[in-house]
Parts: sequence; structure tokens; C-alpha cells
Amino acid sequence: MVKKIIIFLIVIYGWSSNLEITSKNFKYDKIKNISYFTTDVNVTKEKDNILSNLLTVYFNKNKKIDKMIATGNVKFLIHDKNSTYKGNSDIFTYIAPKEIFIFEGNVHITKIEDNQQLFGNKVIINKKTGESQVFGQKTKPVKFILKVND
Repeated sequence: MVKKIIIFLIVIYGWSSNLEITSKNFKYDKIKNISYFTTDVNVTKEKDNILSNLLTVYFNKNKKIDKMIATGNVKFLIHDKNSTYKGNSDIFTYIAPKEIFIFEGNVHITKIEDNQQLFGNKVIINKKTGESQVFGQKTKPVKFILKVND
């Protein structure tokens, strides 16, 4: 039996490359303009990769992606110009027009190049500006593990 039953390829206008989404199940709601991918979801764009149990893709009136939300056992590998980040969270949200990544719930991110680690409840990364914010919880503060040269 074919491991991946549904392969869905979306070409996003305004992005320099394709976004490929594979899953075992796919549903499209034409009225709401929302796609649902379930079971073994794998999202790939260039070298970036996100795995989850469910991916919900919201389209705007022009049929371009407005927002994507991945939930359930979210794992990711994200690259920027100089670094590679590997991690996991409960929820991953991508707001396409603003190029903002939001990781929520039990966030753990490791910078591969130097093994620096970040733990938090919510991390917001703006790919356009390079700014990021990290939030902890009342009982569980933000935690960084940095390699220090003495």
C-alpha cells in the first residue's frame, strides 16, 4: 500500500519556491476556503520542514495562503540565512503575508551550529525583520542554554 495516499502541491505566488504538503488524508472546504491535511503530515519548502498530525491551511480570497496551523506532535527544521533550528512544539502557526512563525506550547528549539537551546511556552519569529520574542509561563520561565567560551 502506498505510504502517502495524498500528495498535494501548492504553488504560492510571491514565494520564490514551492510548498509541498503530503499527508494520508486531505479535505478541502470550498465555502470556508480551508484545506485540512491529517495523518503523517509533512510540509517542505526549500530546506525547511514541518511534521505534524494535522495541518490546517487558510486561503485568502485570491487563493493565496494566508495562514497555516500545524498541531499534534509538531517537529520542525527551519533555516535562516546563517543558522539551522531544530525543535518541537504543541502548535506551529505561520502567518504568510507577514512571514511570522509562532511556536506554542512546550517549545524546545536547538540551534544546530552551536547546540544553543531555548525552552519556552511561546516563541514568535519574524523572518522579515529578524526579530524574535520568547514567553514563559508563571510557573515555568523561559530557559536558554548557551555555549560559553571561557
